[in-house]
Amino acid sequence: MPEITGIAHVELSVRDLERSVAWYTKLLGARDVWRGSNEAYGISACAIYEPKSKMVLAFTRHEEQEPEAFSPRRPGLDHVSFGVADRAALEEWVAHLDALGIAHSPIQDDHQPPSVTFTDPDGIALELSYPKG
Repeated sequence: MPEITGIAHVELSVRDLERSVAWYTKLLGARDVWRGSNEAYGISACAIYEPKSKMVLAFTRHEEQEPEAFSPRRPGLDHVSFGVADRAALEEWVAHLDALGIAHSPIQDDHQPPSVTFTDPDGIALELSYPKG
């Protein structure tokens, strides 16, 4: 079987490209590394890079958008989970979310893995979690 080296990027459809890029770069300490558009497909896009994890997140704004809000119950995406090292790191993230004014759940120790959940400006479900045990 051919090998893959990992996930190259995750790309999220967003309503407002500039708002989402600003929100995620502030949340993750990432930088805007690529922009492009395709008039034939009616899209504009951006990729951001988080240097510690080397994670690439990309965002696409479609000129023709569906009116429904994001729902993890709709087939497609349930949520994106960002991994952290341990409970202390998760507690640091809670403080960071608080400092940014981002509403979130408490640390959910009854989940496997323990996690904190929140949503982005488009209501896309996000999670921070660490392996336990």
